[in-house]
Amino acid sequence: MSREGSLAGSIANAHAGETLALAEAAAHLGTWHHDYVTGSYGWSDQLYEICARTDRETPPTPGLLLGYVHEHDRLALEAAIEFARDERRPFAVDTRLVGDDGIERWVQHRGHFAYSGRRTIRALGTVQDVTQRKRAEERLAYRVNYDELTGLPNRKLLADRLQQAVLQANHSGSTVAVLYVDLDRFKSINDTLGHDVGNAFLRVVTPRLVEAVRDTDTVARSGGDEFIAVLSGLTSIGEAARIAERVVESFAKPVTVGDRELYSSASVGIAVFPDDGETPGDLIRSAEAALYRAKERGYGSFRFYSTVTHGRAVDRLELEHALRRGFERDEFALHYQPLVDRSGRLVAVEALLRWSDPKLGAIGPDEFVPLCEEIGLIVPLGRWVIKTALEQLAAWNALGGDRLRMALNISGRQVLDPTLASFLRDVVLETGVGFEQVELEMTESVVMGDVAGARSMIAELRALGASVSFDDFGTGYSSLSYLKHFDVDALKIDRTFVRDLPHDRGDAAIVTAVVALGHAMGLRVVAEGVETAEQMAMVTRLGCDEMQGFHFSRPLPPEKLERFLREASGVGKRS
Repeated sequence: MSREGSLAGSIANAHAGETLALAEAAAHLGTWHHDYVTGSYGWSDQLYEICARTDRETPPTPGLLLGYVHEHDRLALEAAIEFARDERRPFAVDTRLVGDDGIERWVQHRGHFAYSGRRTIRALGTVQDVTQRKRAEERLAYRVNYDELTGLPNRKLLADRLQQAVLQANHSGSTVAVLYVDLDRFKSINDTLGHDVGNAFLRVVTPRLVEAVRDTDTVARSGGDEFIAVLSGLTSIGEAARIAERVVESFAKPVTVGDRELYSSASVGIAVFPDDGETPGDLIRSAEAALYRAKERGYGSFRFYSTVTHGRAVDRLELEHALRRGFERDEFALHYQPLVDRSGRLVAVEALLRWSDPKLGAIGPDEFVPLCEEIGLIVPLGRWVIKTALEQLAAWNALGGDRLRMALNISGRQVLDPTLASFLRDVVLETGVGFEQVELEMTESVVMGDVAGARSMIAELRALGASVSFDDFGTGYSSLSYLKHFDVDALKIDRTFVRDLPHDRGDAAIVTAVVALGHAMGLRVVAEGVETAEQMAMVTRLGCDEMQGFHFSRPLPPEKLERFLREASGVGKRS
């Protein structure tokens, strides 16, 4: 070839290289190559640009590019490359890439391999910056799934969330509720003041709706002034009623739009899975029907689709309000039930909570205590019980005679309250009773809710000098597998094992076994529910250390219990 031909070829190659570089830059696309035979590896200039790599003196290595890939995406890229190489096919995968400038970009990796027989001899690949495309896709996905005005999920995303909630409820046995919310008188605001004000109003009230539900719930805009909330993982319809009430109450304050104060209210219809519908569509239709019933009764209210469910939920909500009022108005009282030892001597009393509402009358603890747990009232109420009971114990101490133990029932929430031990210490020091006079009773289910937390709290309480007992022993987790992990002082045999004594041989065997277990571990054993002289004789013969039940006394107000302290004899006889 002539010198002129060689020069022309070089010029053509140079132009081709420049053209390729310009094309790569225009397409935001870099290339790499790897020759497995010679070991050579290289990047194009544009790949350096994509990685914002300024060091172009140090030759790149095959692992360098992988180092720029986001740590959460590396495994996917490695797997795609390995699969393509093994299957002898091209690969294409999108990942995030973090350049030396700290900026995160979306890139698309493409590549293929060349082979000679079974050997891989060469690989060629491209890395294209697709950040703009990804952002456009995200914006499109947002528009598809979210309401542009409020930023809330739209009906499409709502349907998916509701479907997932129903599937989860079927699996876990929990409850799902759908709240259909309509803003009363919004049409008047829109028609009178215009759409701009109406839209601003919707933007202002959206956060109120979101704050009224739980973090795990979904609030979606259905259209116009209608919103739908999906409440998943509910344990009772009472939770749905409380959330609906919060939604209604969130509109009690005026809505400020510009220099205007606007007033509206919210009406809510509630449907519960599976009673009011088993599919998302059925639940939404039932909730909408319930909404119309709520509006018929007047603005600013909620209504369940089922009349029966509505009645139960309203009753529960009324009970909740009554509980809160009762606590504020000091409607609670303590009654005390004696515990006697094998000789019939009074050794302790158990403080039992009682509540009588002026309107509802006497409410049993089995009904109101679980609700106190649910609504977060049990910790302050439990503190009131501790303080009141120990003040009463101090008064009885002042009468002279034997110093009794005071047994106090502790709930699951209280066990997990990190301030329980310090609060108890302060009350004991304030009242002047002895720490050894205080006994905290916990059920098996309470301590099993958080084993580590319960063990820690029991250790703190016993370090003060208080004693700890397991109440209703034998009815929770069969006890044997975990009892050795808890350092307690006593076991209280549940009344269900005492009720049929002395005639039921099975119950007698169980009591015998629990007594033997307790005594082998150095624990005091107490029989609950002793109602007859025969039962008293039986549990005494079986080895129980203490007894409690109607045979000795029903729970009594403090003034009536004092006769047990004043009488020199007669303890052990039926009162």
